[in-house]
Amino acid sequence: MIQVNESTHLLTLTDIRKSYSEFTLNSVSLNVPKGYIIGLIGPNGAGKSTTIKIIMNLIHADSSQVDVFGLSHATHEKEIKNRIAYVGEQEYFYDNKTVDWTGRFVAQYYTRWDENRFGDLLSQFKISRTKKVKDLSKGMGVKLALAIALSHHTEPIVRYEPTSGLDPIVRREVLDMIMSLTENENKFVVEWEQHKPL
Repeated sequence: MIQVNESTHLLTLTDIRKSYSEFTLNSVSLNVPKGYIIGLIGPNGAGKSTTIKIIMNLIHADSSQVDVFGLSHATHEKEIKNRIAYVGEQEYFYDNKTVDWTGRFVAQYYTRWDENRFGDLLSQFKISRTKKVKDLSKGMGVKLALAIALSHHTEPIVRYEPTSGLDPIVRREVLDMIMSLTENENKFVVEWEQHKPL
């Protein structure tokens, strides 16, 4: 396992820049240590999704330095992604497969997958292993994505509109769980929300 220097910020962005024909993300810098929750909040087009995609190495910045756990995606992308819980704005699962099959399929890509933890989270979220993905409600789909993301002993948690589609009780449950993980397991959380005008 790759060791991280305790004095190193778990996430460091230095002078992130990305230009499109209609939009420019200009000189974003950020340091996130363990135990912190960082929220990116703003209107559509502010650069939240672009920043997160750069952190996840889903798109490449025009100029930047991105370090996660003190490592660079350029040389350690597989190791970094093995340790990040990522829930995107839309998850793409096989609709005709069951929840159980989906968990087993995803498990093969993570060296620290914990089947017992996955089962516990499914029980906590009241998700049946035998149910097909296409038969899940939007809220249940969000909970399945969270269960998968949290079942391979990750350190940071990166989420898009983290409580979208959840009823108020489950929303509180998810937020409490994330707070507990952050406080008790020294994780850090990066979340981004679409700002909705009043």
